[in-house]
Amino acid sequence: MKKIVSGILALTLVFGSAAALPQGAFFGESTITASADTYGSYYGFGYTSYDDGSVMLTSYTEDADKIVTIPSMVNGTNKISLSSELVTYFNTKSPAEGLKIGPEYEVFNSYRDFYYAKDGVVYLTREGDTKVDSLPLIIPYGMKKLTLANNLSSLLNPFGMPIIANHRNLMYIDMPEDIQSLGYYSLFNLDNLKRVEFPKNMKITLEDLRESQLGYCLDNGGYVKNTDFVISCYKGSAAEQYAKEQGFRCWIIDADEEEDTNGLIDINDMKFTLNKKKYVCTGSDNVKPNFTIKNGTAVLQEGLDYNVTVTRTDQIGTAVITVKGIGSYTGEFQKNIEIIPADVTGFSGSAYSKSATHLRWNPVAGAEGYIVYAYDSKAKTYKRIAVLNDGSTSEYFNWSLKAGTTYKYAIKAFGIAGANREVTSAKFPTVNVSTKPENVSFKVTAGSGKATVKWSKTTGAKGYRVYYKTSKNGAWKKLTTTSKTSFTKSGLKSGQTYYFAVKAYRKVDGVTYWGGFDTKSVKVK
Repeated sequence: MKKIVSGILALTLVFGSAAALPQGAFFGESTITASADTYGSYYGFGYTSYDDGSVMLTSYTEDADKIVTIPSMVNGTNKISLSSELVTYFNTKSPAEGLKIGPEYEVFNSYRDFYYAKDGVVYLTREGDTKVDSLPLIIPYGMKKLTLANNLSSLLNPFGMPIIANHRNLMYIDMPEDIQSLGYYSLFNLDNLKRVEFPKNMKITLEDLRESQLGYCLDNGGYVKNTDFVISCYKGSAAEQYAKEQGFRCWIIDADEEEDTNGLIDINDMKFTLNKKKYVCTGSDNVKPNFTIKNGTAVLQEGLDYNVTVTRTDQIGTAVITVKGIGSYTGEFQKNIEIIPADVTGFSGSAYSKSATHLRWNPVAGAEGYIVYAYDSKAKTYKRIAVLNDGSTSEYFNWSLKAGTTYKYAIKAFGIAGANREVTSAKFPTVNVSTKPENVSFKVTAGSGKATVKWSKTTGAKGYRVYYKTSKNGAWKKLTTTSKTSFTKSGLKSGQTYYFAVKAYRKVDGVTYWGGFDTKSVKVK
């Protein structure tokens, strides 16, 4: 007999000398006992069926899927539970960036627990009510942008352990408006966080934010500050206070208070022209935005009429220009510029085999990855064939291709900006690469003091080269390069065995691609 307890897991988090409840701990009222019936697999999921008609999903193996669909109907039942091992895997190891439930139903139940997916996160709720007391059950470890659903009392599970903390791939978090509190260490150890957005009417306090440890990470046993992220919030909010108190960057979504201008000119009424919207990332924080501000025909001067600050420009994404009036001017405004990757250089390709090509390039500073394109001759456009999420990689193999065929490739570097948006380099280089021709099918016929080699045409071949040698372990000698399909070698010794080979070749953009070869022997008459 196998005992199954359904419920929600606590995310393992260790900070300092205190350890959270280990993953695999459950809560819930329902406990069932059912004998195992069958084991099987369904769309990448391993599962166990029980004689009471229930199914437990126990494992997942299709790691290539960015968005994973959790089946809501297996063996004719939606009476499904998730094993602790499966939930642990998705929360701590899976490269998946999001989850959904389907395809038969969008909600499925496990006794008194109900599961549903929203924005890539799987939530659990009691008594089947998806609007009350919902809790995140799985936040995929590979997820980059997290938008939390409403009706969360806090970011802690029923054991008081953090749900989001330690998800180190998370880059963007959008908080729900009706959350009541955050909880101790609820936002700790998010060292890749780039932005967290707080809605206008959130009830959280400055103390809530302090307790959450937002912006702090664990490094070599001590706390360090993550200075790369931005708090996006409303003016006068607790989030703005926290950003100023802790020294974090802050984006103000709007301004609720109007300042007394005292007769000064509001700089927001001036004509602002951004002369250049995109700047190449060099890895250094040295971009100076190109813009002009005019009061009629008069051009305002920096340092005299306004001061300007710019958020970090050494990272791909969006940088914020803040202009604040001084002297005769008051008020301030913000404008965005885009920091894009540099164009890829050193892009080249070669034939790896008769069914694969090998592309190479120089890594781009600051890039988070590369998009590889192949030209579609029917659609007459480039289509992406691969997204490589590693800015340090410098090669890509394209498999399952046709032998002796030319392929046209292009490449762009990219980074991830707000809301999981791709920011790509302005231009992309192209290269033509061929696969190797097929091996030549040929036969050798012996004559008196000669041997004749004949072969069939090889698709895509421009010509052929014939070789021979006088012993099995001897060195190959070139006989001829020809576009014909036969060649006779005379002057051979009667009674001696000779070895022959034929290689096909093709030329693309001045590069010669050689096929492989087979060896055949013949004894001369």
